[in-house]
Amino acid sequence: MGDAGKVQGEKLSELFNTLVAKKVIISMNVVGAGFDRLTCITGITKDSDGSHLLVDPPDDFEEAAAVKDLWHLRFNFNGPDRLEYIFSTRGGRLCEQGLKIPFPEHVERLQRRRNFRVNTLIGTQMHFKLKKIQGVIDLINVSLGGVYGVLTKHNFKFMRGPVLKMDQQVYDVSLVFPGDHDRPGNTIYVKKAEVKRIEHDQDRGFYRYAFEFEDIEKEEQNKLTQVIYDLQRWYLQRRK
Repeated sequence: MGDAGKVQGEKLSELFNTLVAKKVIISMNVVGAGFDRLTCITGITKDSDGSHLLVDPPDDFEEAAAVKDLWHLRFNFNGPDRLEYIFSTRGGRLCEQGLKIPFPEHVERLQRRRNFRVNTLIGTQMHFKLKKIQGVIDLINVSLGGVYGVLTKHNFKFMRGPVLKMDQQVYDVSLVFPGDHDRPGNTIYVKKAEVKRIEHDQDRGFYRYAFEFEDIEKEEQNKLTQVIYDLQRWYLQRRK
C-alpha cells in the first residue's frame, strides 16, 4: 500500500473543511456488508458527544447497515494533492442532517498517487490506431491514469486471439464521451497509451483491455478531470 502518513489535529479539521467546501466525492464502504457507494461529506458538527462528520447517506444505506449493531465504515478519497486518503469510523446514527458519524482521530495519507476510477455511461468509446490496426473499445470505466473496456470493433476480419498484446502501445487515442440534452459530449485526446491487462471472456468470445496513459497533454488531462467529476456527480444525483 505504500508508506502512510497521518493527518491529525488542526490539519485534520482543515482537510475535512476543504472536502465540505469543494464537495469532494468520497467512497464509503460498510465493512462486512459488501456495500460500497460514492457520497460526500456535507458538514462538521459539535455537541456534548464531541465532533462529528455529516455524510450524505445513499438511499440503500439503511438496508446494508442493518445487519450490523455497530457500524464500521471505511472511507477513501483523492485529496487536493491527488494522493489517496483513507479513514474509518465505528458507530454513528442517521439524523435530520444525514448520516452522523464520529470524527476520526486521524486520516492516513498514502505516499503514492491513486487515480479515482469511475464507471462510464453507455456509448463511451476509445478509438485508437496501431500501424494497420484501427479499433474501438467500449469503455467500462475511466480514471486520470487510464481506461478499461471491451474491444468491439477492429479492421482485421479474420484475426483469431487478442488483437493487442501486453505492453503494446497504441497511438492517436481519442476518448469519446456522449452527451445528452443536459450537457454536450466531449472528446479527450491521448497521444499514447499502453496495454496493461488483457482478459478473455470465453463464453462471449471478446477481449477486455486495461490501458495506461503514457503521453497526454496537460490541457487534455484537465478536460478529463472535469469529465470524471461530472460523471461522479451524475451518479450521485441518480441515486437520490
